[in-house]
Amino acid sequence: MKQPGCVHIISKHRAFKIDRKKISAIASEICRRLGVAHYEVCLQFVSPQVMQELNKQYREKDKSTDVLSFPQYTWKKPLKFQKDPPEPRPIINPLPLGDVVISAVDAADNVNNSQEKLSREICFLLVHGILHLVGHDHMKLAEKKRMFAEQTKLMRLFSGKKSKPPMWQGCIVPASKSQPLKKNTVKLNTVKSQEQRSTRGMR
Repeated sequence: MKQPGCVHIISKHRAFKIDRKKISAIASEICRRLGVAHYEVCLQFVSPQVMQELNKQYREKDKSTDVLSFPQYTWKKPLKFQKDPPEPRPIINPLPLGDVVISAVDAADNVNNSQEKLSREICFLLVHGILHLVGHDHMKLAEKKRMFAEQTKLMRLFSGKKSKPPMWQGCIVPASKSQPLKKNTVKLNTVKSQEQRSTRGMR
């Protein structure tokens, strides 16, 4: 019997080691807080080259980006953060919510290759990507404000407390200390505040 909030993780980028347990726990909690714990999410970590191919194929943009989302449903209204969601129940066949594809190298570029900040950035991209799967977007001002408000609530949830470290801590590390984090392409422009930026490349 499969557990609710079933998360599949595929890592095709050897430059980084993914803590699958932590990534799965974060994604599952995002789904629970958004009321879709009975859905299945596929998370893929890919190289900038693969991401560039996907971005070109699906968005006609011939460059890599940090995250892409591929939702399976069209929602009447975007789902909102639940402060006290019910505990999920085990289910046999979870419904497919969609795919979130992340380029860790681009994520590292977003935070100027700071290893300390990279894990938080990956958590942010998971939050942002899954919000797209449940109907959020940021094409219009009203949509952007609504989506960023939900992002802030979820990121606060994972930020930890004085006696507890952030949930994202150590969720990703370079596979080798000598491994360069930068990709071999021109760095894309980013803005400083994660919660107030519109992540590039989202569908």
